[in-house]
Amino acid sequence: MNTKLLRQTWNLIETINASELLEISEAELIQRLLNKLDAQIPLADQERICLNSYLHSKMGLIKDTAESRLVSV
Repeated sequence: MNTKLLRQTWNLIETINASELLEISEAELIQRLLNKLDAQIPLADQERICLNSYLHSKMGLIKDTAESRLVSV
């Protein structure tokens, strides 16, 4: 996975409403992120697989980031 894709992924996460990130299930959130990223830049099958694994591994960080955004508002 390249750095451009990682940046786009985290930029997308930052643009999604923090409440939405916390309310939906992990599987649904990952699917939405993958679909939105795929709409921005078509993902190769291998990129999609890698990104799926990456998002699963970073779900705690994604949720923590969303919670901190809610607290700081």
